[in-house]
Order: sequence, then C-alpha cells, then structure tokens
Amino acid sequence: MAEPDTVELRVASPAREPARARIPGWRGITGAFAAGWGVVFLVLLAAQLLAWAGGGEGPGAYTLVGHLVGGVLAGGAQYVADRSDGVRAGVAGGAVAVLTPTMLWLFWWS
Repeated sequence: MAEPDTVELRVASPAREPARARIPGWRGITGAFAAGWGVVFLVLLAAQLLAWAGGGEGPGAYTLVGHLVGGVLAGGAQYVADRSDGVRAGVAGGAVAVLTPTMLWLFWWS
C-alpha cells in the first residue's frame, strides 16, 4: 500500500524572465526607423533606375550608398537590440535613434 504521508517534491525555482525594455514600445519605434530606412533606400533605388531609363540624373550614387550604409547600420543595431536585454539592447536602440536624425540631416535637410 501507499504511504499515508504525502512527500513534497522539490521544484526548481522558475527561470527569471528576461529584462524588458523600460520604455514601452522602444524596440517597436526603433524597429520602425530601421525598416523605414530600408524602404527609403528601395524607393531611391527605383527612382535612380527610372531616371537612368529616362536619361535623367536621379538621386545619385552618394545618396544611394549613404542610405544603403545607414540602413545596414540601423538594421544591424536593431538586430542586436531585438536579441539582447538590458544595457546592450538600450545602446543598440539608441544607435538606431541617433542614426535616424543623422541620416535625415546628411541626406535630406542639408
């Protein structure tokens, strides 16, 4: 027969939840910035191809290469932000947030 006393089993403590962003939506906002620069590059590339087909100048190599490099940097930083926690994720998201006004200044406002 079974023992009359119930023996309590030890249960491992639950794993800690990964740290979440302290600013709600931060990763979403920086992700939208990074994705937006990818879309802007594709639009500029299409504009350049259409300009070449029509015999025009288009945006130019400086603008295309600049947007490509900035988009790759922003995408890489966002990749790190999405797969990291804590300070590392914050710094990577901050890099996207700094790249965005920098690219706006270099390629659109100046």
